[in-house]
Amino acid sequence: MIGNGYQIGRSALAAYQAAISVTGQNIANVANPNYTRQTGRLTAQLGGEQVGDRPGGGVALSQIQRQTDAALVSRLRTAGATRDGAQVIAGALSQTEALYNELSEDDLSTQLSQLFASFAALQTSPQDITQRDLVIANADRVIQTVNRQREGLVNQVGDLNEQAVIAAEEVNGAAQEIAELNSLIVQQEAGGYTASALRDRRDALLNDLGSMVDLLVREQPNGSINVYVGSEPLVAFDRARELTIDRRLEDGLEIASIRFADSGAPVSEGNGQLPALVAARDLYVRDQLDRLDELSRGLIFEINSLHSEAVGLHGMASVYSEYHVTDPGATLNDPAAGLTFVPQNGTLLVKLRDTEAGTETTSQIEVDLDGLNGDDTTLNSLAADLNAIDGLSASVTADNRLFIQADAGLEFHFAEDRSNVLAALGIGGFFTGTSADSLDVVADVRSDVGLIAASLSGSLADADNAGRIARLTDGNQASSMLGGRSIRDFHLGMVGDLAVQASAAQTDAEAADAVYTGLYAQREAISGVSLDEEAINLSQYQTAFEGAARYLSVVDEMTNEILALT
Repeated sequence: MIGNGYQIGRSALAAYQAAISVTGQNIANVANPNYTRQTGRLTAQLGGEQVGDRPGGGVALSQIQRQTDAALVSRLRTAGATRDGAQVIAGALSQTEALYNELSEDDLSTQLSQLFASFAALQTSPQDITQRDLVIANADRVIQTVNRQREGLVNQVGDLNEQAVIAAEEVNGAAQEIAELNSLIVQQEAGGYTASALRDRRDALLNDLGSMVDLLVREQPNGSINVYVGSEPLVAFDRARELTIDRRLEDGLEIASIRFADSGAPVSEGNGQLPALVAARDLYVRDQLDRLDELSRGLIFEINSLHSEAVGLHGMASVYSEYHVTDPGATLNDPAAGLTFVPQNGTLLVKLRDTEAGTETTSQIEVDLDGLNGDDTTLNSLAADLNAIDGLSASVTADNRLFIQADAGLEFHFAEDRSNVLAALGIGGFFTGTSADSLDVVADVRSDVGLIAASLSGSLADADNAGRIARLTDGNQASSMLGGRSIRDFHLGMVGDLAVQASAAQTDAEAADAVYTGLYAQREAISGVSLDEEAINLSQYQTAFEGAARYLSVVDEMTNEILALT
């Protein structure tokens, strides 16, 4: 019976000392966001017969439990992936908006308006060289802005590529460490212990991994976990699959695709930073890049279509087409010709003027692109038709461009091009290029502003064509290159859609953050450490320890009394 008394006291001292250690561990990790609060489970011990009964054999700290809710943790991880993915997309769209810098004095909308306004001003003073210089200056502002915006979008694609690569490398590192921790946890818990520190580390890695990709986690009976990305396993016990980076060129852009190294299956679906980086790049930034190129092509084609069938202060002595064909023997509207701008069946007029006599002759060229009789126009046949005009020579150059030259003392220009072949080949145009990065003023026009084709009739007082170009900014000037919208409406739609997308993405990010914050608060209520609660526990365990010590002192005194009687 005396021995049982000592056993009760000793067990109480050991149990409450261990409980104080658990409390100390909690307090030590109060600022650790990845820590899961632990509690000690105190269990009464059997034994100790006293006066025909068994009051017990003391107390033991039988188990240390991690306070966690697996379902809540899973929901929190999913919410975190949704939040982080939404923030990536919102950030990318915000960066694109800042690049466009709309609603400022230097935005593209303002610069386009100024360009067309300068053509309108040219209509009232077509012989004013200063006004012609202003047209070039405003065109250069548009060119510089479009070039800068495209370069910014290309750089943004590159940045998103690199962020995706970094995210994939982090996924690989986290997956490998989780596989290693699986093995350690199974080994440690085989003896009946809870590997709390190892599980906390694994949970922290799962949180990091979950912010990158959308995870599905399945815990196994032995304490290990299997991790899936979509339907693809990422971690299975002590084995982890690797992600690899596949780089390829798409439309001149280097695109990094993230795939599983062993199967080549893509990793781009679901929530998380990695799928969001891919979505921000492919669905939003590259879409804006395509639209900017489309806007540039529409601007080039629509202005050139009008500019090429008019004349400036004088005609041309010679001209090279800005665009070359892939095959000079291919029909001009056939993809084999390789033209960005495609001509159509129609006619055009060639006006040849004697600069001394002031006389002018007009010839009509048939551009046969009706697909009938096997005689459709090719670059070779068009050169032959132009070469047949008296006073004009035309040929196809070695790089498959069209060269036209007037005889000495003559100059030429074109009119009433119903085929758009001049704009398609880049003859007599104002702009050159086929995209936002190649947009520029034709070199001959830049060096001689007298070639700015303001006149339809050739009269120095006539500037009707400058007025036609100025009216391209009107909302009713539909462009076949821009899906039936005007240049202005297409650009407004482009930046308007971006603003809507950016606003929606910001709203989604804020909503996802609110959901995550709510779930995190629930997780903290269960798994987080409260210093007030731990202080109460510490005081309780300390009091119990002191009581057990006092109890042992009493038992010791009693034992000495009994021994003194013998």
